[in-house]
Amino acid sequence: MKTGDDTAELPLYDAILDDIYDGRLAGGQRLKVSEIAERYGTSTSPVREVLRRMQGEGFVEIHPNRGATIRPTDAGSIQNIFEVLQMLEPYFVNWFADYAPPDLLDELEGIQARIHELPHSEQRTFRKLDFQFHEIFCRGHYNQTAAEIWRNLRTTLNVQAARLRISPARFEAIKKEHDELIVALRANDPARADTVIRKHVDGSFVQMSQQIRALGMKNVAAH
Repeated sequence: MKTGDDTAELPLYDAILDDIYDGRLAGGQRLKVSEIAERYGTSTSPVREVLRRMQGEGFVEIHPNRGATIRPTDAGSIQNIFEVLQMLEPYFVNWFADYAPPDLLDELEGIQARIHELPHSEQRTFRKLDFQFHEIFCRGHYNQTAAEIWRNLRTTLNVQAARLRISPARFEAIKKEHDELIVALRANDPARADTVIRKHVDGSFVQMSQQIRALGMKNVAAH
């Protein structure tokens, strides 16, 4: 791997994310550069680059003379992310509903078909597919600054939510809302798509808030 080569760093970045999603690396856990390099069979330079990237995305903290730690699940951070997503998701979906090229709609339906096949227990795979589903809306958008903010926030949210479980009822509701969204997009109906995406984001926030309370974490404000 070459330091600074984004393409070369992606496998290491994804591998660390997968370990966080699976709970093998937990919030508050110290990340020693030498141990990570040995764990993933790489040198220390790309590890430092990836940790700096994760720090910039908000889910790793780097402390002088103490190394890096995974940021623990934080109710306030989750609420802040959702407040921004409530603005960004409709922003992208409304634009996409007017634009919605057939090839991207086909890709959207392909991802949704894979989501429908997943059992409730496959939550890590679901979160990856859900990310891909929503990422389509901003992929071709002219405002790639906003798109990059969205990608960073959704990645951070997935990390923050790694220890939270999606309930069976919410899992089914997500699939239904995705289906409704596809119907609205196929019809080039921005108003309907806007209604569905707002319900979708709000529903996910409510689900995570319930999980946070169940775990005895600090409550988030009423939404």
